[in-house]
Amino acid sequence: AVKKDIETCKEQEVTNIVGIDVGMNFIATAIDSSDKMLFIGGRHMKNTKAEYKRTRKSLQLRQTSSARRRLKKIGDRENRWQQDLNHKAAKALVNFAGKNSLIVIEDLTGIRSATEKVIRKNRSYSVSWAFLDLRNKIEYKAKLAGIQTIAVDPKYTSQQCPVCGHTEKTNRDKKAHRFCCKSCGYQSNDDRIGTINLQQNGIEYRHAVSS
Repeated sequence: AVKKDIETCKEQEVTNIVGIDVGMNFIATAIDSSDKMLFIGGRHMKNTKAEYKRTRKSLQLRQTSSARRRLKKIGDRENRWQQDLNHKAAKALVNFAGKNSLIVIEDLTGIRSATEKVIRKNRSYSVSWAFLDLRNKIEYKAKLAGIQTIAVDPKYTSQQCPVCGHTEKTNRDKKAHRFCCKSCGYQSNDDRIGTINLQQNGIEYRHAVSS
């Protein structure tokens, strides 16, 4: 075992606040204080999970000893693949944030029960994706880099207008991945809206701890 002392940047040293939103269309979307954005796509990952699902279903129908052994190997392989993707995504996000940053991520406690409510064709993907593992990796790598992290309630972050504050479910068009405020008319990509609102939560947090 090796112990290492790591100095996290102090509150007064934070110059950059980064909001990170996770999802299925994009595994992660991030925005910093200069409005620079990072999108980590999820389409190819979704396709790979679908391929694993088809293979498992085919093997389960055979009900043989060899099929069960293959199922175990495939499960282990999928887990390693998913862990590697989360590792790479977390590394990219922490590097994007950089020094003297505060990363604001979603508190995904209970995410499984929430994702079980999505439409059937996306359910297996959303339930099986390791969102909590991604959060843990972001927090771990951020700590090694001396970057602060906080987790906030993700409720309404994709439905609330960052300009006027109006919150309404119909503000967001999930199919088109668009956000249009029914009150002030502000429009943007729905994943971008989520990151902006998370970043604003970070700004409010900074004001609260510094006052």
